[in-house]
Amino acid sequence: MNLPAMRPWRRLLHACACLLAAGAMLPAARAAYPDHPIRIIVPFSAGATLDLMTRAVAEQLAGELGQQVIVENRPGASGIIGADATAKAAPDGYTYMMAPFSVLAVNASLHQNLPYDNLRDFAPVALVAAAPHVLLASAQSPFKTLGELIAYAKAHPGELSYASAGAGSSAHLATEVLRYMTDMNLTHVPYKGTAPAYSDLIPGRVAVMVDGVGAALPRIQSGQVRALGVTSPQRVPVLPDVPTLAEAGAPGYDVTPWYGMVAPRNTPAAVVDTMNDAINRALRSAALGKRFADMGLEPRGGTPADFGAYLASETAKWREVVRNAHVTVN
Repeated sequence: MNLPAMRPWRRLLHACACLLAAGAMLPAARAAYPDHPIRIIVPFSAGATLDLMTRAVAEQLAGELGQQVIVENRPGASGIIGADATAKAAPDGYTYMMAPFSVLAVNASLHQNLPYDNLRDFAPVALVAAAPHVLLASAQSPFKTLGELIAYAKAHPGELSYASAGAGSSAHLATEVLRYMTDMNLTHVPYKGTAPAYSDLIPGRVAVMVDGVGAALPRIQSGQVRALGVTSPQRVPVLPDVPTLAEAGAPGYDVTPWYGMVAPRNTPAAVVDTMNDAINRALRSAALGKRFADMGLEPRGGTPADFGAYLASETAKWREVVRNAHVTVN
């Protein structure tokens, strides 16, 4: 058949038939990602800084991705329960975990026989925030400075205890490093989350506790607790009059917890990149920037590869810290 000689309408019909035949040989087009709600697992209880931050990020991501983003708290076993659930979730881009450095980089050194490998079984998505913490004492306590706390602890060995949100939590690790550096004799009292820990800290049944600035700030402002120092190497803008712990009596002290997002291993790279792009856009937004500032958080961001390299280096660093400071979860 001489196509140039065909009438226009017959040429159009022939072209359509060719396109239909070609389409029949191609796989069905996939729906654009995401096409249904996304879940972010938080491996600790509601109300802590990690939870508050994740909910703020989820709200911004919903706008960036055009889908509902649900935060699911899966607390227990120093974050291992939530991490294990994430590692075993379908790698389809609809389950992620937002977790602190204690879960992503430190648990591997603290717990034997984890049901997952922290570097092998997760796909790094993004480093989201740095989260300076603060050392707190009850307003009823006699300790107004870190120096006073150190002096009392040395004069009364074994009498003081400190609270944390659980063995292996950020608060536990930050306090153990401080205890080691200042040679304080403090007894660890782990709780199932920060809410019950505050119930004993505020009346002074435990001496001190480290918590995220965001969660601690309302209690500091209300006068329930007293801030003795922040864990970061620089002061925190929302607590400008509170010294760093290095300034206050622990030279060289620097424990700045961080939060990052991971997905199950084998989540498609294109999907991970889509979520990473959305997180970076969210972190650049004025709305989320203000909420982070109010919580004492510092936005981070970067590529999945950046976060993967950082996660590996942090895992190695904390392996050394845990060994040198004799940190245990018992």
